[in-house]
Amino acid sequence: MKIKFALLLVVFTCVNIFAQVDNQKRLQSDVRKYYVWNNDEKKYELMETEYEHSIIDIREIGSKTNGYIVISMLDNGLTRLHHGSIYNYSQTSENEGTWLFKSKTSKAKMTYNPQDNTITYLYDADNNRYRRLLIFNVVPDELPESSLRTIVKVD
Repeated sequence: MKIKFALLLVVFTCVNIFAQVDNQKRLQSDVRKYYVWNNDEKKYELMETEYEHSIIDIREIGSKTNGYIVISMLDNGLTRLHHGSIYNYSQTSENEGTWLFKSKTSKAKMTYNPQDNTITYLYDADNNRYRRLLIFNVVPDELPESSLRTIVKVD
């Protein structure tokens, strides 16, 4: 009986070791600042402070370097969608994380600072730098179904 129990325990341990963990975080924003790189001044210039709604979804599949990011914004009555697959993640400080992601036509960088409740989104890159920058003031989604959650899949 002890041998069967030990084998059962080993099987459940192996299943949990190889289980895939998915994390999804949804953030919402009602204020964002839009900056554009100025080559003459060699700095980002604030073009506009927009008081329009945005939703940011970060889905990590299996690890922090795999998944996708979706940013949906209202912009002067039009909906804009930026999205891409995560290909790199780095921890830039104790609480701050940075994701690099790309789609078919562009690459972007997003940094989340939970202490300041901001997301910095850099996109429209050339060979030297990102030319456009958005800073979102965010709050985590309060709905229990769409906030940070963990789903365990066993194949």
